[in-house]
Amino acid sequence: MRASIDGRRAGGPVRGRGPGRGLAVALTGVLAVAAVLAGCSSSSTSATSTTAAPTTTTKASGLSPTAVKALQAALVAVGCYAGTVDGIVGPATTKAIRAFQSADGLTVDGVYGSATRTKLLAAAAAGTRVCTTPSTTTTSTTTTTSAAGQAAAVEASINAWMAANGPTAGTWALTSTSISTVDPTYALFRIGPAPGYENSVQGGYGFVHQSGGTWTVTGFGSAGVGCPPGTATYPAVPAAVLAGFGVTCPTS
Repeated sequence: MRASIDGRRAGGPVRGRGPGRGLAVALTGVLAVAAVLAGCSSSSTSATSTTAAPTTTTKASGLSPTAVKALQAALVAVGCYAGTVDGIVGPATTKAIRAFQSADGLTVDGVYGSATRTKLLAAAAAGTRVCTTPSTTTTSTTTTTSAAGQAAAVEASINAWMAANGPTAGTWALTSTSISTVDPTYALFRIGPAPGYENSVQGGYGFVHQSGGTWTVTGFGSAGVGCPPGTATYPAVPAAVLAGFGVTCPTS
C-alpha cells in the first residue's frame, strides 16, 4: 500500500517525526517549566506575604487589671496620664506610655516593656514629673494634680462630702488639693474659712481615695486624719502616702 502525500498510510496512525509532533513536545516542555515556576512563585509569594504581614503587639500584654492600675497610677505620678485609673488598657493609656517613652528618650512604640517599666517605676517612686504641662502651677492655694479631669473629680467628691458633713455652704473654701506621687489613688485637700467667717469656721484637711474609678473622701479633721488604726468607715491612709504629704501622726 502506498503512503499518502501527508505522510500517513491510508487508515493508519501518524508515524515518524513530523513538525506537529515536535511542536507538541515543545509545548509539553514549556508547560512543565511554567508549572515549576508557578510553584516557586507561589512559595515565594507566600513567604514574602508572611514576612511582610504586620505584627500586632498587646500594649501591656500579660498584665492583670491590678497591674494595669499600677501602671496607670505611675503614669499619673509622672504627669503622662490624664485618664482614669481603671485597670483597662485603652487608647489613652497607650498614648500615655508613648508620651513617657518620648519624654524619657526611650523607643516610642507604646509597648510596656522591661526598659519602659524600669524607668517609669523609678521616676514615679522618685516623684519625678517626666511629662510637663506648662499650664499647671504648684502653690498652696491651687489644685496640684497631674490631670485636670482628675482634679475636677477630686473637687466634686470633696464638695459632695462637705455638703453632707461639713460647715454650711458658703462659709468655707477649698484652699488646695494635691494628688499623691507615692500612690496617685490618694489626694490630700485642705479647707479654710470663707471671707467673713474666720471666727466661726475652723480649717482642716482630709484625704480622698479613688477606688473603682470613683473618688471618695476617707476622712477630715484638724489632726491625726488618716493615721492608724483608722476605722471601718474611714480606714487609715498608707504610711508612705502620709509621709509623702508630710503628715505626721500623733504618738501615743
